[in-house]
Amino acid sequence: MNLLQLRAALADYTSRDDLPTPTLIALAESKFASSVKHRLSETQIDIPVAKGARSFPLPTDFREARSFKSAGRPLTLASIDALDGSPGCTDRYAIVGNAVHLHSAPADPITVALTYYARVPALTDAAPTNWLLTTFPDVYLYAVLVEYAIWAQDQEKQASYATLLGVALGNLSADHARSAFSGSTLQTRRF
Repeated sequence: MNLLQLRAALADYTSRDDLPTPTLIALAESKFASSVKHRLSETQIDIPVAKGARSFPLPTDFREARSFKSAGRPLTLASIDALDGSPGCTDRYAIVGNAVHLHSAPADPITVALTYYARVPALTDAAPTNWLLTTFPDVYLYAVLVEYAIWAQDQEKQASYATLLGVALGNLSADHARSAFSGSTLQTRRF
């Protein structure tokens, strides 16, 4: 499914041509930003950190970290109070707002490899699809229909569409759990 097909499905379900469709889609997407997590949204990037820099910005689409590594070794999450700035210790970090703070400033430039869950990319005419709409079109459709029912002040339809959305989100969550951890048993290593 793409944006054009989503708009057509919304018109089919509602039998209305006066809908504020862009607003309804944007409202649904704003709710995805805090609730949708799936292995298909995982992203990996390398972030250069300059010598002497104790912090660096997170990507703008950052939602949740999976892994921070430097020189192939995992960084350890710590409280902001535990980052005392002792020299030479860049193996601990804390997230504060939209930035990552290291325990101390690196003596030389380093690269931090970040694996994270990205926010669902918004649909636009220039980017008419994303992984969620392609793989789980029912999540998008029911989320937009919930927003439609709120807009139309139809509590019965709102409840009905919210139930269907709950089922679709449950299927998405189950697919994530099943596919992200499929295969052999998870092993932990000590570094």
